[in-house]
Amino acid sequence: MALMIRHIFFITLLVLASVQSNAQKSSFLVLGDLHYDLSGNHNMEWLVNKPDDVRQVKEYIDYTQNNWSDFMGIVRQQVLTVKPPVKAVIQLGDLSEGLAGSEEKAGIMAANAMRAIDDANLPVPWIIVKGNHDVTGPGAVEAFQKFYVPMIRKQTNRPEINNASYSYISGDVQIICLDPFDKNTDMVSFLEKELSASNAKFKFVAVHQPVIPVTERCWHLLKDNPEKREKLLEVIARHKAIVLTAHLHRYSVVSRSTPFGPIVQVMVNSVVKDRNYLEPSHVITEYGPSIAQNVTDWQQETLESRKAILAEEAKYVVFYKQSDLPGYAIIKTDGKKGTVQLEYYAAFGKEPYDKIDLTKLINPSKAITAKNIDVRQNDLK
Repeated sequence: MALMIRHIFFITLLVLASVQSNAQKSSFLVLGDLHYDLSGNHNMEWLVNKPDDVRQVKEYIDYTQNNWSDFMGIVRQQVLTVKPPVKAVIQLGDLSEGLAGSEEKAGIMAANAMRAIDDANLPVPWIIVKGNHDVTGPGAVEAFQKFYVPMIRKQTNRPEINNASYSYISGDVQIICLDPFDKNTDMVSFLEKELSASNAKFKFVAVHQPVIPVTERCWHLLKDNPEKREKLLEVIARHKAIVLTAHLHRYSVVSRSTPFGPIVQVMVNSVVKDRNYLEPSHVITEYGPSIAQNVTDWQQETLESRKAILAEEAKYVVFYKQSDLPGYAIIKTDGKKGTVQLEYYAAFGKEPYDKIDLTKLINPSKAITAKNIDVRQNDLK
């Protein structure tokens, strides 16, 4: 009898150890801009005097019609099969196209976007970030509050959430969503409060606009408020949080040094125009003023100021890669090993296009310098 009891006790310990080990490993699927759109979402009379927006709207309606269902099928399959298990899908803003043109159409657009999330039928929550397109056009801000915020509450099981600045915790991972468009919330103070109170082993800051400029447009948070931007960088670096961002329709990974440690930023692009676009036309790995000249027909009048921004930022960048490759990311954390791994899937590809060990970028004990870094494809494995 005693032998049987010892045997049962031993088996119980093994089961508990196994459960604890599995709990220390998790994955998150990350989506960038999606621009979900339907033809009935717009007041076309309002758009008629905005020819570039008309062009864009028509493109996104086509992309939605041709690729959305199949793309969500791929996302669902990954959520069901990836190991370690996927705990949530993080969508980094511009879920919808916006530009509805009237309060009525803005409500219809937001309701359709939320219906698309429900129809995706994922067994894990969506962590939704506010994007600029989600709140662009008459009635869009109000529609976000009416339709998006209740969905955020439902997905996170947090009924107290009342805006797009919020935290979500899963195991030893905390995801802090920032809303830079909400003038009633001090984004930096909110982030500092959330990170300072966090006991999570892994911390991610999910925000639509990048913190570090990584494309020729040099768009990034607080670029016109250098003092506050320095505080934002300090808060992120002190807490070793990894930034997840979108907005510019590029895939990019960058590591920037600060006096408080490195900042790692991952940019994801999920606007899939061509499901077979599995290799980028180019990959940029040199960070500096030359980036501003990659797209020669964009705002030549601001070229010199953008080159100056990139030249200053280049003093601190120790790792960089960027391409226009669309797709999605899977981030895998291992609490026992303390590692964070990035896998980036191109378009409808079945195998990762890129793999990067983010641990080596975020961990100061394994610091990477501009002199010794290898920026070839599939580096930092």
